[in-house]
Amino acid sequence: MGYNAARRHRGLQYQRPEPECWQFTVETTDINQTFAVNIDTGTDVDITIDWDDGCPPVNYTTTGVKSCTYPAAGTYYPKITGSITGGNIQLGSSADDRPRLKATGVIGGVVGLANFTTTFYGCTGLTSLPTDLFRYNTAVSAEGFYGTFVGCTGLTSLPTDLFRYNTLVSTEGFYLAFAGCTGLTSLPEDLFRYNTLVSTEGFSQTFYGCTGLTSLPVDLFRYNTLVSTQGFYRTFRGCNKLTLNPWIFYASGEESTRFASPVPAQNFTECFQLTGAFGGSQGTAPALWDCTFNGAPTTTNCFTGHSAASVDNYGDIPTAWGGA
Repeated sequence: MGYNAARRHRGLQYQRPEPECWQFTVETTDINQTFAVNIDTGTDVDITIDWDDGCPPVNYTTTGVKSCTYPAAGTYYPKITGSITGGNIQLGSSADDRPRLKATGVIGGVVGLANFTTTFYGCTGLTSLPTDLFRYNTAVSAEGFYGTFVGCTGLTSLPTDLFRYNTLVSTEGFYLAFAGCTGLTSLPEDLFRYNTLVSTEGFSQTFYGCTGLTSLPVDLFRYNTLVSTQGFYRTFRGCNKLTLNPWIFYASGEESTRFASPVPAQNFTECFQLTGAFGGSQGTAPALWDCTFNGAPTTTNCFTGHSAASVDNYGDIPTAWGGA
């Protein structure tokens, strides 16, 4: 038996080592163009950035926007290392420099990151994400991925297991996480399977305005049983090409248990509301109205804008849920 086979036989799966730094790719198109890194929050700041501009790395001990002006057009590979307590770091700080971010490596070498609030906000030049992007950020919890990829219009897909290791994500965990990602067309299976602590406003507006999204995987939210307080508020609002899947919240036969006590009260306001002409294939709406709930759910305009052209069970949708 070979070495690797023997390791697998003993149940010892190979663990990739954490990268020594957080490296990303910046492209400039003219002389004297700037890119910034915003050390947005945190204390005990000890962050070093090697801007890859030919100068020595710079150590920063305060929060705020840190920037580099590149002398020539080209491709640069900045690196971030260091530590911070309860910190958050954002790449880019304006509509001018955010599109210059073209790629990000796996996030490593930075101790103490507390969340990724708007980390890649407006980075329209970002077209793909590494599978293990957040693998080593296991302490991330409240507001873990609040607005992380808002407006990343260049993303067309997401890697499997993107959030697999972020099991402590909780309050506002994926609030606005992918809002405005108009290039996304589908989502991987088990995207939120391991994020079972997501709670208050957990999936509020997560995919709001993802106008290119056409399909959803089975069980997308099946295991997120602590979601509460506007938890599914406008989650897919404006996803006008989306073919609905009836089994994203529960499996067949779980209608009487999925949202029953002790599961918190639910809010589905405008969850699947269409804001324009439907442009997808006919699907089936989740029959949420047939579920047993712990208290009356908020259902205002949940399916407003849909018709028999978009869902084959449109005639079953009660008026209170946005039906005819």
